[in-house]
Amino acid sequence: MILRLFIVALLLPLALADARAQGLVEQADCISRPAGHLARCGYVTLPQDYDDPGNSNVQIYFTLIQSRGASPQPDPLVYLVGGPGSSGSQLLQTSFNKYLRAFASDRDIIVIDQRGTGLSNPPLYCREVLFRLDEILQSHYADYAELVLEILTDCHQRLSDKGVRFDTFHSGNIARDIVNVMLSLGYQRWNLVGVSYGSRLALAMMRDHPQYLRSVILDSVYPPQADIYLDAYYNGEQALAALFAACEVSADCRDRYPELETVFYQVYRQLNQSPLVASYQPRGYHELSIEISGYRMYDWVFSWLYEVDSIRLIPQLVYDLQQGHTQDPLRIGVIYEAAMTSLSLGMHYTVQCQEEYGSAPDRDYAGMLQAHPHLRGFLRYPVEGAATLSRLCDMWQAKARPALANAPVESDIPALLLSGAFDPITPAAYAEQAQETLSAAFSFFLPHVGHGVLRSERCAVRMAKAFIAAPHTEPDSSCIAATRAIDFE
Repeated sequence: MILRLFIVALLLPLALADARAQGLVEQADCISRPAGHLARCGYVTLPQDYDDPGNSNVQIYFTLIQSRGASPQPDPLVYLVGGPGSSGSQLLQTSFNKYLRAFASDRDIIVIDQRGTGLSNPPLYCREVLFRLDEILQSHYADYAELVLEILTDCHQRLSDKGVRFDTFHSGNIARDIVNVMLSLGYQRWNLVGVSYGSRLALAMMRDHPQYLRSVILDSVYPPQADIYLDAYYNGEQALAALFAACEVSADCRDRYPELETVFYQVYRQLNQSPLVASYQPRGYHELSIEISGYRMYDWVFSWLYEVDSIRLIPQLVYDLQQGHTQDPLRIGVIYEAAMTSLSLGMHYTVQCQEEYGSAPDRDYAGMLQAHPHLRGFLRYPVEGAATLSRLCDMWQAKARPALANAPVESDIPALLLSGAFDPITPAAYAEQAQETLSAAFSFFLPHVGHGVLRSERCAVRMAKAFIAAPHTEPDSSCIAATRAIDFE
């Protein structure tokens, strides 16, 4: 629990033309403090509903990492994490070590827990998932989606009983929160780096609050006009194709894991017909009996394509399953599945059901299945799949946001767009969509990374640092040609 040390009794009127608000700044302990850097943390109290500011409040938690430079620039870098539902403060240490450190030499860095996440109040975490994670992990593939839907229904009921105003948790209000926090801290202009959903949030800020933005980095671009619930199937298959091609051009991978694509889909079909069942005992936990179907394997591989460290293991893990060896695939798969407990699922589904699900009620799943017929059964597997998504969002009682929330963002703010070849959820095509209406954007494709380019490739960090120093000048991208191909295990 955060120990609140003292209140800075300042009510700061914020000069927002579209969101008049006052931020009460309250100092608190930092749960994450990068070594060698001074940091201060706290809360800013803001209206939960900007259209009815007297009704209730949210408290937005921030971490301000002070630059170590002798003469830091006045415009800091604001870090927007993805999800939606991830916590900036929880990811701060890893993100800082991997790439944010590069920007701290001459700028302050601000990390904000978006409303509903991390230490911001009220939190929208579904503790029910944590309590019943063993049931989720041990479920039969045909029951998986129904079980998760039941657990999420219990979570929604508990949050509803606590008076959570779900309709106030959306990108428009989150963007206003960020502006209000920054103005409360005394900044008048800043730079953004948004990753995945954080890039969608950054685009919303470019649309709604352009006067405060000096430059924007969009990493793994998620434009509002994209239909991620349908596209995910196409994007996943495209990322898999990139993986198979990368293995084929690597002599070592090709020799050790011949015909990887053929083997992958053979194992997928075989495991759906006769799933493997294996025992697994996480450290400090009781033994679990886990069924590995083809659908579960596909879901795991989709997740493994996010990170370079796991991408390099995929050929080996697929061949392990072909040979009936479950230890490593199971261990790594459970880690990825258990990661759902760290996500604010209440915030995730509130945002997605308002902004994504309702924006395209007539998705062409039939056309997708014509292109990828082997995914017909998989549509029923995840809780966000075609068979369950409508019930989930109906239960969540989420109404679609106005059409503007899903319209392309037009802006002349300097922007740097970064995409990875193995990204299964936000492919380079999404950056191309976004760039069409961004008149001052530079877009680059990194050939050997997945989702989250900056955390994976130093070349991208150098380009981003050069871009922030001179946002109107195209950064030198010559280092991309020198990046190393993935060294498969």
